[in-house]
Amino acid sequence: MLIQEHVVLGKIRFCVTLHNEVCGQASLCDRIVGGVNVTTGAWPWQVSIHVGFGHNCGGTLITKDWVLSAARCFQNFHFFKAVMYFGRLSQSGTNPYETSRTASQIIKHPLFDYPNPDNDIALVKLSSSVTFSDYIRPVCLAAAGSVFAAGTESWVTGWGVLHPEGPPSNILQEVMIPIVSNSECANVYEGVTSITSNMICAGQEGRSICPLCKAGAQMAIGTEGHDNPHPQDSY
Repeated sequence: MLIQEHVVLGKIRFCVTLHNEVCGQASLCDRIVGGVNVTTGAWPWQVSIHVGFGHNCGGTLITKDWVLSAARCFQNFHFFKAVMYFGRLSQSGTNPYETSRTASQIIKHPLFDYPNPDNDIALVKLSSSVTFSDYIRPVCLAAAGSVFAAGTESWVTGWGVLHPEGPPSNILQEVMIPIVSNSECANVYEGVTSITSNMICAGQEGRSICPLCKAGAQMAIGTEGHDNPHPQDSY
């Protein structure tokens, strides 16, 4: 069955076609709760975006032709310099199930104003379609108007630093953290940044997304009665 999903950036609406029989399914998933390293194929929609000098940002595969990421990842870069890696586990050495594509178009949210974090979202069109496999699959997009209540379990993945001021991880990382209400989040960040309705907050003592992690995928599990992951904040 084919499903048409609408992705809205500002007043621009994009219609993309999803094969719902494969989205959100990680057939080789073997997650370690409370762990850090990820096993090959655990997050088949995870994308490593390179812009000239190695891994720059994470992204999320949403269809065979489109990647969702952060608008700030493409500041001061021409789109043709971006390379997306799919099926990647390690940033060094070999990744036998990996493939790559360049970008043919990057569409940033028209209201994104760097360095303000609001509306920090972008769509990247691939130079050619990727072929789905056990190691490369799209995530399921959340339905328009979805609400993620405080306490909802979410998973965050990426190649961020493991310790403050430490080096980025070589192996893809995962961590489970609960959603935090925007009102509570606004109290924590009062005087630092404004929390808007476009944002989703998540965190737990000892577990968080490092401030330097750009566009690591965040997904909710079991939202609205489904078992498949839905991206909440991949940018």
